[in-house]
Amino acid sequence: MTESIVIVGLGNPGTRYEKTRHNVGAMAVQHLAHKLGEKFKVHKKSGAQIAVGRLAGTPVVLAVPTCFMNESGRQVGPLASFYSAGPQFTGPHTLVVVHDELDIDFGAVRLKQGGGEGGHNGLRSISQAVGSKDYLRVRLGVGRPPGRQDPADFVLKPFSTSERTEVPLLLENASDAIELLISNTLEDAQNRVHAW
Repeated sequence: MTESIVIVGLGNPGTRYEKTRHNVGAMAVQHLAHKLGEKFKVHKKSGAQIAVGRLAGTPVVLAVPTCFMNESGRQVGPLASFYSAGPQFTGPHTLVVVHDELDIDFGAVRLKQGGGEGGHNGLRSISQAVGSKDYLRVRLGVGRPPGRQDPADFVLKPFSTSERTEVPLLLENASDAIELLISNTLEDAQNRVHAW
């Protein structure tokens, strides 16, 4: 298979979840596909929705799993294997996962490689499926829940009224961060993105 960078946006399927904080990763990848003028179709080997295009001159596969977040690895594993993307392969193959992050202020974007999953079941599922935690991550800040609200409930709620006005900027920044990540070293991309 042609070498491609696989960029996965995490979320939950269905209209009930599409505007929730937990879906911001999927929203970001869908936004990027729209910017590139690419349409999604079902990838038969994995069941995920994919759009194939070029970003910064590099072949990319934009993917949104159609299963629930905590089962993301069930589709990301076969997808990464099909495109030889991810830390279990050698060479230029890359897996990038775009996801919501409670430990980052709302609206901020952070880049990293590897590390723990911080209670994020989507990341845990992917780590198990690809046999490594050492993939690239685009972390989109959704902030901590107010008061004593359960974080699991918080991420499944829609953005607040004030946050909704900022979501388009977050998605645009996420797209720019993804492009910087695949066209620069991780350190260079981090230096630029983390200064925003």
